[in-house]
Amino acid sequence: MKRSQSSRITIADIAKQAGVSSATVSNVINETGRMTEETRLKVRKAMSELGFVKDYTAARLRTGRSKLIGVLIQNIANPFYGEFSATFEAELSKHGYLPIMANIGESLDRQAAMIEEVISHGVAGIALSPVAGSTPECMDTIVSRNLPFVTFVREIEGLNCDFFGADDRHGAHLAAQHLLSKGHRIFGVIGGTEGTTTGEQRLSGFEDTIHYSNCAEAQIHKLRTPPGRENGRLAAIELLSANPEITAIFCHNDILAMGATAGLKSLRRKVGKDIALVGFDNLPEAEVWNPPLTTIEMFPKTIGTEVARALLAQLEGTHQGPLINRRPPVLIERESSAFQVGTNSSLQYIAKAG
Repeated sequence: MKRSQSSRITIADIAKQAGVSSATVSNVINETGRMTEETRLKVRKAMSELGFVKDYTAARLRTGRSKLIGVLIQNIANPFYGEFSATFEAELSKHGYLPIMANIGESLDRQAAMIEEVISHGVAGIALSPVAGSTPECMDTIVSRNLPFVTFVREIEGLNCDFFGADDRHGAHLAAQHLLSKGHRIFGVIGGTEGTTTGEQRLSGFEDTIHYSNCAEAQIHKLRTPPGRENGRLAAIELLSANPEITAIFCHNDILAMGATAGLKSLRRKVGKDIALVGFDNLPEAEVWNPPLTTIEMFPKTIGTEVARALLAQLEGTHQGPLINRRPPVLIERESSAFQVGTNSSLQYIAKAG
């Protein structure tokens, strides 16, 4: 039977309920020591029956170690970060750590405030996808405290820190090469947040591939816009209204591409039929989109696991870094890019990946 909330449940209470020693209960709570799985389950069952909830603040005061990890991302509603967070949390939980998520948007001031906030909550480490315009100096609050620290998705140039993400430049190269192979010569590019490595590398990777394709008639019309489905819709309308000759569009992420689909529909352009569309991220929704979206796989679940393991290695003193891991992306071809203008067998692709 659970006690009233006013009664404090002790290790001795749990030990008596489970029929084990207090030391065994302590080991289960702190995930230390060796014991059979049967004993572990017996103790956890007793904890549940008594309504025991671990007091992380008290544990930190006793041991000097926190079990909280701060995670700062641009947009919690973005499915990409949902995929990342699922594996990140799962890997941390194996070692008794709990993530605290904070939404920082694209504000340097909010990023700085949230760094201070999670540190004030006594986090053991921080994982950060930095906002546009971030510099190494923006991370001084973390570095000065010698906190375990990993960046992901976006890099901060000049910062001596672990980074895990995808090779954005090569991903854009794959998108451009794919569209060239379909005979496209007049392209639209939507998105690319200025002041971010993802925005700049995806843009340069796409442009350089087109430039080095030996295709003299190639043209690129660019329209930068912040992330968001509505922004993608409006950008597609603006871009195609000014340049109706465009036959293929590359979007800097899938959410923009999904918004662009709606914008193109309002202009009576049929994605996959008379215009090609390519996104970036391979969100779960992309496969069931209408039409299914050609995109670049970024492996957010893998990145989530890798970031968690890098933080754990720093926390456990086994880290050898800094580690820089730009995972090779993969083109996922679907119906949205099926429209083919024509082929040119003499076209030589001399652009190199990466």
